[in-house]
Amino acid sequence: MVLFPKDDFIDLGDRVHLASGGQPPLLKIHRNAFEAFARDKSTGMAGYDRHWQVCDEVRSLLSHRINLHAGDIALLGNASEGIARVVSSFDWQHGDNVVVSALDYASGKFSFLQLEETGVEVRLVKSNENFIGSDALIAACDAKTRIVYVSQVNAHTGQKLDLAPLSQALRRRGIALLVDASHALGVVPLDGQLCDFMVSSTYKFLLGSHMGILAWNREAWPQFEPKQVGWHSAIPGTDPGTYELLPDGRRAELGNANHLEVYILHASLRYLATTSEATLERYIAELSIVLFRGLQAFGLDILTPEDPECRGPNISFRHPNPRMFADLAAREDILLWGDSGRVRASLHGFVSEADIARFLDWFEFNFERLRMSG
Repeated sequence: MVLFPKDDFIDLGDRVHLASGGQPPLLKIHRNAFEAFARDKSTGMAGYDRHWQVCDEVRSLLSHRINLHAGDIALLGNASEGIARVVSSFDWQHGDNVVVSALDYASGKFSFLQLEETGVEVRLVKSNENFIGSDALIAACDAKTRIVYVSQVNAHTGQKLDLAPLSQALRRRGIALLVDASHALGVVPLDGQLCDFMVSSTYKFLLGSHMGILAWNREAWPQFEPKQVGWHSAIPGTDPGTYELLPDGRRAELGNANHLEVYILHASLRYLATTSEATLERYIAELSIVLFRGLQAFGLDILTPEDPECRGPNISFRHPNPRMFADLAAREDILLWGDSGRVRASLHGFVSEADIARFLDWFEFNFERLRMSG
């Protein structure tokens, strides 16, 4: 039994695809999206208007998924661009600090680490046995903390963070919360009201192609003025030679959206909307238990928390040669993600228990070879 039929996807066939945290397959309906974009692109101004109409439809679909206003969702080139927009919107002062999980993805860490040149302290919260909870992040904050950056699901360990206590504590103290939902959005519910800013890539669990989104909780954090400005993010001011930023999240969009990618995301979101988020989350949680127990039986150094409530769609374990591991599995049509000292297996609606059993059987058969190669 599988939630999303494999036949819905391009060239998935009987392949065991456990690499959605890096790159999932595209849907067959994306071919229709390509064609729709091409047809519209050929019709001049009318087609260009249709491009922006599809953008608005995508914002609306995302709005229902993340519980934020459609107009406050910006369609960008990638999630890193969204992080940069947020960082640029703060009036940083010498002595300010930001709090970041030490295990978090490079895009966020690097964006904040560059601020050290201006006298801003970056507090990297270290993990406790690969786990970083809300309490540790809150404890790292003080009166000079301006923002906390975390991932809802950690790309390295697969830990899922409960955002509610973190959000409540930071909001009481006037500290902004920036959440990267790249490894959650699409399969793990997200209440955008808990965030001040949210970014996500769209080519992972949202089943789209390579672009990013930035959502701004305008009611919770009204002061958002990115330093970068373009023709699409502002309008001419009342006085010559002046401009005014758009009043909503589109102020983060400097120019044209990546319209082809938006058409693809539009098809993905409509496909995902045919299954409730609760159903998909429950399905992946059940698969996660099977996969975790199977990997645990090999005595691996598993980075992902054992508590199912603290797991998202990824399960990771350490390996000294993760790319070799992934390459060997790929020869048997078993796709994993191997880098940064760990192998990561990702679950989605097109993965079945039979897929997991096939992966575990292959692992058991090749266990000594993989261990010795490592």
